[in-house]
Amino acid sequence: MHKGNTSPPSPDQSADQSRPGTDARAETRRRFAEQMRRAGQQAEKLTGGAGLPAEEAGAPQEEFNDWPEKWGPRVGRALGYAFALYLIWHLLTTYVLK
Repeated sequence: MHKGNTSPPSPDQSADQSRPGTDARAETRRRFAEQMRRAGQQAEKLTGGAGLPAEEAGAPQEEFNDWPEKWGPRVGRALGYAFALYLIWHLLTTYVLK
């Protein structure tokens, strides 16, 4: 039932032979970090970065010169909220509060 030498490796051995897959692990970590960096960049584009460089993403919005550009999103957002409220009311009164 003797399993051989169970003492920790000496400092000379630890640098060379303590973990034979160390290079593969480092390469795997490097690839994972690169994939996570790319995924973060893609998520920024999807969530509002809109492909703008980082220095332009925080820039203040320019003034709206055209009234449809100013009021279009506002009206659309208001109609969306109104529809969502109507849908919640309809579902509650139809299925929950019979």
